[in-house]
Amino acid sequence: MSDEAEPQKKAKSDYRAAPTVPPEVEPLLAAFLAVQTKQMSVTEAAKLVGLSRNRFQSLMHRGLSGLLKELAQKPAGRPSKPESEVKLEQLVARLTKENAYLTERVETVDRLLGVASELVRGKLTLKGRGRQTGAKKSPEPEGETAEEPDGAARRRLEGVESMRQLGVTVALAAALVDSSPSTLRRHAARERDGEPLVRPRGPCHQGPATVEQRASCSGLVRQMHGLIGADALSHSVAGLSRRKAAAIKSETLTQMERERLASCQQVVIPTLGVVRGFDAMHVSTIEGWRYLLAAADASIPYRTMLAMVGSYDSSSVAMTLELDILLNGAPLVYRFDRAKCHRTAEVREVLNRHEVLVLQGPPRHPRYYGQLERQNREHRAWLNECGELTPQQLETEAQRMRHAWNCTLPRRTLTWQTAEQVWKQRTVPAIDRRALREEVTDRAARIQRQLDVRGVHADLAERLAIEATLTKHGWLVRRGGEIAKCLA
Repeated sequence: MSDEAEPQKKAKSDYRAAPTVPPEVEPLLAAFLAVQTKQMSVTEAAKLVGLSRNRFQSLMHRGLSGLLKELAQKPAGRPSKPESEVKLEQLVARLTKENAYLTERVETVDRLLGVASELVRGKLTLKGRGRQTGAKKSPEPEGETAEEPDGAARRRLEGVESMRQLGVTVALAAALVDSSPSTLRRHAARERDGEPLVRPRGPCHQGPATVEQRASCSGLVRQMHGLIGADALSHSVAGLSRRKAAAIKSETLTQMERERLASCQQVVIPTLGVVRGFDAMHVSTIEGWRYLLAAADASIPYRTMLAMVGSYDSSSVAMTLELDILLNGAPLVYRFDRAKCHRTAEVREVLNRHEVLVLQGPPRHPRYYGQLERQNREHRAWLNECGELTPQQLETEAQRMRHAWNCTLPRRTLTWQTAEQVWKQRTVPAIDRRALREEVTDRAARIQRQLDVRGVHADLAERLAIEATLTKHGWLVRRGGEIAKCLA
């Protein structure tokens, strides 16, 4: 560093020296100052300098305007640019941008000319997929062997790499070699991994899978419960293609489903009017939530009741059950879920008065009520097609829906009759309801003595007793494996 300190620049001063008054302006300035100091009037001053009053006053006002302009407080910061200068700067920016674009276009044309020069000299080729579709292939020269399958793909990669070095974009280079950027990227990745660039497409011609391959593949599918893909299977079993693995997996899954159905039991209620399901479904309306209370026979898909209520509580359930029994007769058993409003004293009073038993399934097991749950899915799909309705419209639509499902739709399981036609042919079983209740109570007491009630629901014995009693009278039948036989 130098020992001598650099001289600091002085701040620019805005001081201005007093102006020199020209001799010819001195009389006019003196008259102007006399008028401003009230020493004479405008008329007297104008006569003194030999001007008209209007001319003198105009000059005086112009001088005052300049004085006020200089005395006015200016805004802080740099002065704004004139509008003309701003427009010129915008024009320069636009022209600069256009010039850059044109320069880039010129450079692109130069690069293309370079690529064309390489093509003319034979350093690049444009052979690609579908270039000579339908044209006759020229015979191979004698003494030359056929090109390897990856030859054309490798030439395209080399050509694209050469064009990239010349500054051509990937998309343009891919178009020049009649390929796509994704194909070029895939071939480049395979070349880095040492894999063949071109893989044969179409069905496998290696023949069917061997017995050992089928056994190994099927065993893996069963071991993984079907949660394994065809790719993983083809890599786990030697010599097995993905297509064959997918076919074997599909066959194994079909066989596993048939075995599952063969091990299941089908519960059938052969007699109409014995067991009746009851459930609720919430529905959104314009005025808020409403509830659709549905009751249906367990033997055939006949809806005995579809009632709309404002709240899903004990009073609504009791009123709907009373109306259902009044219109369709009392079943021997009502099948309820474990909602609290089904187990109130008000509901129990209605059922006891009509000597109806209550069958409730195990907790958190909706499949026990699967028939009515499936019907509620149909109700939901129907109402979704109707859109959002008012409560009055929803009640009307519920009755229209009940009539359609009961009276309009013929079913194959009912020998192509409607549910209402079959319902009208029912015969009410003649049985002493009080004796049936006593039989269920006695059987439940005997089952209760044999059960370890710890960890199980308290009404398990009653449910088992009702099921056993219905089975004894032939009103509940368990069939094993018949569904699987029908599917085989």
